Amino acid sequence: MSYRIERVTETTLGDVLPLIAEYQLFYECEVDEERNRRFFGELVADDAHGVQLAAWKGDEAVGFTTLYWVRSSTLATTVALMNDLYVLPDHRGGRDKGVGAELMRAAAAEAAERGCPSMNWETAPDNTSGQRLYDRFLSQAPTPGSRTRWVHYGYPLTAP
Repeated sequence: MSYRIERVTETTLGDVLPLIAEYQLFYECEVDEERNRRFFGELVADDAHGVQLAAWKGDEAVGFTTLYWVRSSTLATTVALMNDLYVLPDHRGGRDKGVGAELMRAAAAEAAERGCPSMNWETAPDNTSGQRLYDRFLSQAPTPGSRTRWVHYGYPLTAP
């Protein structure tokens, strides 16, 4: 393959931050580079909260995924939450087709190595290209995976 997947390090975090900003803009969120550097830097220093992986083509970061370790009361265990998956538009499909799936496979391997029984994620209802990738990925799972029946809510604790 023409790209490699590696954990984001203190040295490479600066190269991944612009991708994080693009991802945040995709979801119409405010970008704060310093806040991003602090927040995602915590994953570099200590993986107690989660890990971040990046896809590289040569020296260019072309995608990333972020996993968080989340306690599940219904399963009484810790599961991996793939909270983010982003690939630069120029690297989706075409020659680099599979970068997103490769990031997901690497994330699943990280979660399995940590002992998590599952990796979960969610996406916006209108993210149909992401859903196509996720459905293909689920079809390749060692045992059948599926979309869930859960509806997610968000309750703001601070005024905008």
